[in-house]
Amino acid sequence: MRRSLAVARFLDTVPVELAHSFNDAQLAAIDLHFGMRYRTRHTIDWRRRFGLARWRLYAVLLIGRDRHAE
Repeated sequence: MRRSLAVARFLDTVPVELAHSFNDAQLAAIDLHFGMRYRTRHTIDWRRRFGLARWRLYAVLLIGRDRHAE
């Protein structure tokens, strides 16, 4: 199974023994989870980077309908 970049990065963060224990269905579910983070559209999606003295900062404002199950 070819792994997405998101799954590969995730597997790099867990212990090797655990990374090898995931089956294809579990890896597909993990990939779906990471992919869903970027599929949602928002009414307002404002992202800015700026410098403040010696720091580089960013700000994100997302506004949209709540789609979580109640």
